[in-house]
Amino acid sequence: MDFKKAVKEAMEPLAQDISALCRINSVEGEPKPGMPFGEGPAKALAKALELGESMGFRTENFDNYVGHIEFGEGEEMLGILGHVDVVPAGEGWDFDPWGGEIADGKIFGRGTLDDKGPIVTCLYAMKILKDAGVPLNKRIRVILGTNEETDWKCMQYYLNEVKPELPTAAFSPDAEFPLTYAEMGLLQYTLTRPISDEVKIEGGGAFNSVPSSASMILPAALSEAVEKAVSESNDPTAFSCEVKEDGLHLTAKGVGAHAAHLQEGKNAISLLMEVLSQIELGGELKEVVDFYNTNFGTALFGEKLGISEEDEDGGKLTLNIGRIYVGDGKLTICCDSRIPVRTKVIDVENKLKDIFAGSGYDFEVASKEDSLYVPKDSPLVTTLMEAYRKVTGDTESLPMYSGGATYSRTMNNCVAFGCLLPDQIDTMHQANECLELKHLEIWLEIMVEAIYRLAK
Repeated sequence: MDFKKAVKEAMEPLAQDISALCRINSVEGEPKPGMPFGEGPAKALAKALELGESMGFRTENFDNYVGHIEFGEGEEMLGILGHVDVVPAGEGWDFDPWGGEIADGKIFGRGTLDDKGPIVTCLYAMKILKDAGVPLNKRIRVILGTNEETDWKCMQYYLNEVKPELPTAAFSPDAEFPLTYAEMGLLQYTLTRPISDEVKIEGGGAFNSVPSSASMILPAALSEAVEKAVSESNDPTAFSCEVKEDGLHLTAKGVGAHAAHLQEGKNAISLLMEVLSQIELGGELKEVVDFYNTNFGTALFGEKLGISEEDEDGGKLTLNIGRIYVGDGKLTICCDSRIPVRTKVIDVENKLKDIFAGSGYDFEVASKEDSLYVPKDSPLVTTLMEAYRKVTGDTESLPMYSGGATYSRTMNNCVAFGCLLPDQIDTMHQANECLELKHLEIWLEIMVEAIYRLAK
């Protein structure tokens, strides 16, 4: 069937609804009564459910952990798994990250790509099928989580407490086109040690983001040594130094990126630590800098820790330092590793426990997920690839593996499908995250075709 006319007619309201959802700051916050992940994610979930209701779909809210939006009839169910929470805005924006501004043929705002834009697009695809009266044999259920960007407690609650009927096939529009058939294992962990208030360092915001900024307050007496180290660094323009009443403020500017694609970023924490290694320090500060550079430095693949792994279905093991901060008398380092498909996550975890035993740092797992693998010749993969190729004409792009972690791995027979196109600039987890309207139209057309083929 040809849905092109309906797609074009839907473009303006689709863009407006994406913009409206992106105007809600849904970064995870402090829990409140009835809001396990804070006010923002709860508001975003309510907004998405409200949109589903306005389209004539059945909705249900499970205690602000997860929401359902469902359409159609049938014994079998197609699942679409997304999330309404987002990573912190970070710095360097030219637009209000919570403005949802539409300008220059783009929608700007945190969540336009990850994952508010894709889930609203899927709702519009369902509405197009509903309004066209297309006969379908399966129910379609959009499942929306509220803390995907942190530790997935929303999905744990959904699966273990709600215990819902599960889809027979599903996809998550939270990655890239054409399709991701394998996802690397995920291990997120913290390293903590007691520290005095004299050590002041802050960088990054989330496990799964390459930090774009990191700063430290040093004794003013070190100004000359710091300036010399900065001038001799690989990129002096990445640093700024300013003496204030409380000391020398040293800031490093990196390039933000998703931890699944950390090679595309430049870790500001690592840049800061590299410069500090050239300065004669003492006490706890020296201990922290030495520990960091010995175990992590600017390496991306766990080489310094001796945990490097690689396979054909999952690439290289990666290691991202997503955040470092001091609080409550402790220094905390937040680490994120993507682990090749054929390597067991528990084996990496046990190796790290041994490595850090006796280091003075406490090792604690924050989140872990086993890898995902769905055969490339499965009906799910082949059907989705057919839909993508029909709309785009792209016969060269192939199913791929990814370091990303999507909800796909929470269910059987589920893969990541979209929404980032091969020629689309990836600004997920970065400043000026945006969605071009010309790409949005292709997104919608693909999703209509894919949902139709899977549910008919």
